[in-house]
This record gives sequence, structure tokens and C-alpha cells, in this order.
Amino acid sequence: MSRLWFIFPLVLSSCTNGIDLDTVDYTTLFTDSNSKVWLVNKVIVDNANIAPVDIIDKDIFVFHHNGHCDYIPMRDLTRKPVRKGYFDLSSKTSSMTIDFKQGEIWSVEFPYITEDSVLLQAKPDSDIQISIQLIPFPEL
Repeated sequence: MSRLWFIFPLVLSSCTNGIDLDTVDYTTLFTDSNSKVWLVNKVIVDNANIAPVDIIDKDIFVFHHNGHCDYIPMRDLTRKPVRKGYFDLSSKTSSMTIDFKQGEIWSVEFPYITEDSVLLQAKPDSDIQISIQLIPFPEL
């Protein structure tokens, strides 16, 4: 019986020894290989959620597979121009830079990614200093 306790960790550790694992590609998560609409569910400033409660008052992000993104309040959709930008996603560092055409640059990292949400947390060099929780656009 004592031999099994010695062999068991050896077998588990030998399965991946010397094999380089590929990083997860988050591009498909954000774009669905075309474009994907995300709802800004929470906007966190100093540990307080300041996002509106009603969906119509929330903002949305649209990430396109070609690297473009759009940011607009739901209420203004189809009535006002969207904020256009370009995003550069690094799956290796779990971070993203969004460069809006107006010159504002958001530099964020992903402290967590779950099946139903992503947290974008501003890096110190970002033009914003908030955290944003994105969720896939819900069924209405």
C-alpha cells in the first residue's frame, strides 16, 4: 500500500513533464469568430458598483473579429454615433488594450473569466481607472 502512495504522484507528474502547454486564445471568447455583443453589467469604482440597474441604461461593447470595437449606451443605440476603437488582445498575458479614435487608451487585464462574465480591470497606465464586468448580451 505504501508503494502506491509513492507511484501515484509520479504517474500524475510525468504526464505533463516536458510538454509546453498552449495558452488559451481569448479572441474567440470576445468575438465568436465574427462579432459579439457584451453588456456592461458592472462598473466598479473604489469597490462600489456605479452601473445602472436597468438594462436600457447600461452600456454595450461590440467586439469584431477584425480588431474593431464599438462602445455605446443602450439608450443611444441607433440614435447617436458609437465610440469606435481598436482592441489588441493578448491571451498570453490575459490583457487587452482598447485604443479609441478620440485618443483615449484603455489598458486592462482579466482577473477572472467565467462562462458568463469577464472582468476588465484597469492597469495603472490606463486612461480609465475602473473595473468593468462584461456579460454576454442577455436574451430579452
